[in-house]
Amino acid sequence: MHWGTIELVGEDILASPSGEAGKSQKDQTIVDFDLVRKIAGRNLRDLGGHPTRHGRKVRLQHLYRSAHLATIPEESPARTLKLKTVITLQSRLEVSVLGGLHSELAASVRWEHIPIGDKWFSSGGSSAPVQPGHEHLILVTDFRDAWQTFFMLLAEEGVYPALFHCSAGRDRTGVGAAMLLEMLGVERERILADFLESNTAFPRLPLDPAQLTPLFALIDASGDIDSFLVREIGVSPQVIETIRRDLLED
Repeated sequence: MHWGTIELVGEDILASPSGEAGKSQKDQTIVDFDLVRKIAGRNLRDLGGHPTRHGRKVRLQHLYRSAHLATIPEESPARTLKLKTVITLQSRLEVSVLGGLHSELAASVRWEHIPIGDKWFSSGGSSAPVQPGHEHLILVTDFRDAWQTFFMLLAEEGVYPALFHCSAGRDRTGVGAAMLLEMLGVERERILADFLESNTAFPRLPLDPAQLTPLFALIDASGDIDSFLVREIGVSPQVIETIRRDLLED
């Protein structure tokens, strides 16, 4: 997420939005990477199984989301997923400190790094103040090119089963999952339920359904999800149809 200061305390993320942390902290991003390492492999779930408004279902065991996979605990189900592709949405700094993909997975899967957040995590990075409540929206609007790459990758042949993640698997990963499930025709009530499921992993700083409201409003202002993806993200109609073909049951 986009914050003036990010601190990881215990197992939970505590944050101050840009401009609220005080002048000396403004435009800084501070991460306790020792604590981030402890959430590796957590917050994992299959995005399949959701019914759509068109009477179909999202395919099971095709697309997953999780926290980072630089290390994988022995008990983590990530070890048994038989993935073909892992997509990392962390910034370059996060990957350089935490590591890339765990060696066991790296030996057998395609790893794609699509950085989201470099300008906030890099030395001297700065950004304009964020309107309160729009922190998740700017994860989309400030990184349109990254999301275009993300959707184009999901339309490639032979990419599934795939998993995508950021560090905690809740904010960048959460808006990515929301856009994807919206594209597939899942009702928003279910999209919000998936978004809020991250609260099980991070109960001390729970996500709120209102955090996706600005994103849904922008989608609605575009006309529909297809128009939003084409106009705002630069995704082609062919990419959208290919993802639907691959991720929806016949």
